Amino acid sequence: MQVRIDLEKCCMSGECYYNHPELFAMGDEGASVVKPVDLDTDEMRRHAVQAAEVCPAGAIFVDEGV
Repeated sequence: MQVRIDLEKCCMSGECYYNHPELFAMGDEGASVVKPVDLDTDEMRRHAVQAAEVCPAGAIFVDEGV
């Protein structure tokens, strides 16, 4: 699984790292970054999908095939 953030779409609301700090962090420019964690657990998959669903800018993408 791969999680990515489209930084051009990111509105820097912080929803992802406030709700899922185990998976996301605030980057130097204020935009979110994906932490280097093991994404192959059911819990992390669920958190990534939840973050993508609530992102107000629709900037988080989850690719289950990678």
